[in-house]
Amino acid sequence: MGLGSPESTTNALSGGVAGAANIFTGFPFDTVKVRLQASPRGTYAGPIDCTRSILKYEGVRGLYRGLAAPLVGGALETGISYAVYTYTLGQLTAPGELPSLTFAVPAAAGVAGVILSFVLSPFELVKCRLQMGTRGTPHYHSGPRQCLQHLLKTEGALGLTRGLKATIAREAPGNAIFFTVYETLRRSFPGKTAPDNPNPSLWELAKDSASAVGCGGLAGTIMWSAVLPLDVAKTRIQTAYPGSVNDIGIWQNLQLMYWQGGTWDSIFDHQIRSAE
Repeated sequence: MGLGSPESTTNALSGGVAGAANIFTGFPFDTVKVRLQASPRGTYAGPIDCTRSILKYEGVRGLYRGLAAPLVGGALETGISYAVYTYTLGQLTAPGELPSLTFAVPAAAGVAGVILSFVLSPFELVKCRLQMGTRGTPHYHSGPRQCLQHLLKTEGALGLTRGLKATIAREAPGNAIFFTVYETLRRSFPGKTAPDNPNPSLWELAKDSASAVGCGGLAGTIMWSAVLPLDVAKTRIQTAYPGSVNDIGIWQNLQLMYWQGGTWDSIFDHQIRSAE
């Protein structure tokens, strides 16, 4: 199956729509997550305190600050991820055989993670900076366009690559973990429609959907639990300005996070989003 095949195109379009819907419904949790990850230790007592602070001083709109960039980026992310994953998986699997859970699935997912990072990283860079922006702070911008203009003016075109390595470091293993766990669970959990059943009943379709949602939620929870420190490092790198305390590499940020503590403060918001 090629990248231009009808099935591949369907996967990309379906993934894109699903990605956009997921971004919109989960964005308030993502905003809280970014604030917890990038704010100085002790700024908020936890997710609830952070949410209350945003609603008190910025209103509901504060929870959706920066939505435009990830709404586009998230749609591209999911579409590219599934399209590349499906194509690569087909290349690594013999016709008629189940994909190997020890090689083909994690390898295909890892490749998809690397490729989509180049598209995803600039969108997340703008998103994170907008989410951290409140009036009177260096990150305050009226919208994605002004944020992008400021980025290009202060850091040049290379500024768009800020956090790219950290994004790859998160997405490659994260994708491999997610798809491997998901495929393993789908083969084990009840409710999946048999491949040789071309005309499943409405009840069978409902059971299959419920099984897929449950497996996806569990896979997302496991994945985020594993890569959360890398996600925190990525957020701190992307919200840092040249010369600031977090304007350092991935490993240095991980070391700094270890000494400061609080690496897992945003795990609650990640787990809610992974279950969506």
